[in-house]
Amino acid sequence: ATITPLGNGHINHTFLARDGENSLVVQQINTTVFAQPGILVENAVEISAHLRGSGSPVRVARHLPDDNGRYLHGAGRDIRVLEFIPGSRSIERIESRQQAWLAARAFAAFSRSLADLDAARLKTVIADFHSPAARFEHFQQALQSDRCDRVRTCGPEIDFALALHGQIRRWQTLSDRLPLRICHNDCKINNVLFDSDGASTLAVIDLDTCMPGRLMTDFGDLVRSGVSPEQEDSTDLDRVSARADIFEALLDGYREGMGDCLTATERDSLLPGSMMVCFVQGLRFLTDFLAGDIYFGATHPVQNLERARNQFQLYASLAEQQHELARLINH
Repeated sequence: ATITPLGNGHINHTFLARDGENSLVVQQINTTVFAQPGILVENAVEISAHLRGSGSPVRVARHLPDDNGRYLHGAGRDIRVLEFIPGSRSIERIESRQQAWLAARAFAAFSRSLADLDAARLKTVIADFHSPAARFEHFQQALQSDRCDRVRTCGPEIDFALALHGQIRRWQTLSDRLPLRICHNDCKINNVLFDSDGASTLAVIDLDTCMPGRLMTDFGDLVRSGVSPEQEDSTDLDRVSARADIFEALLDGYREGMGDCLTATERDSLLPGSMMVCFVQGLRFLTDFLAGDIYFGATHPVQNLERARNQFQLYASLAEQQHELARLINH
């Protein structure tokens, strides 16, 4: 078989294994981030079984067991094999309203198909994963310890983050009022597989953070990863902005996929959730920079600081347009 790197994820190491016409995805799980890889597999297998049993048209990339029924391999029990979906491709940056609409509809249909699965059947992969209050606390801890002597290098970014402490509390209160659902929790455009010409979606992938959560953060992740014409590590901050037409397409696709499953309170949380996820992601990048790049990793010393600046700029763009975007939601 030939082994080649696949994708560009921050966390796990992913490869495509080919042997003639047969292909499989092989992935080494980052056990620093996911201390119990078995939980990831159990949740994904539970979701796959529910989708098949309910007759849902939503497809996911399945975990594949060996002949003895084992899903995890290697000395560290951290290597798994997943289904490769032929004729598929991923998209790294939303280039059209149609792509945005299709991706949003796919993630919403995924959530809607799991609405009748008891959230208690899934285990929590990372505690407080989308809790703004917990993320702010982690930031304050990294700020206070300054273990890498980096606080002096990012004063403006720290001041920007601290100024939004009151907003963090409001976001947390809103999140706590929403119904608990099974969420994907990493709704990026490259976690949906499209067909070769990009005309339709084939599958939702990367179920690692699927667990109980709130839809405001799933939609927020779609916005965070899709509305800017620039990647999250771009340093061209003048081009980092929220495209209102892409936001509208994401909103329309998400509503289409959710149907009548979206409550009024959840609908009203979509814009605040978008702003929250952008800011909190920037906060996470800044926290990791202060802590020594131990979570996301970095290819150069200030990459996580650059990512934080990017996400803070995207948050500012959303905040500037929030009245216009709110009209789209209430239309």
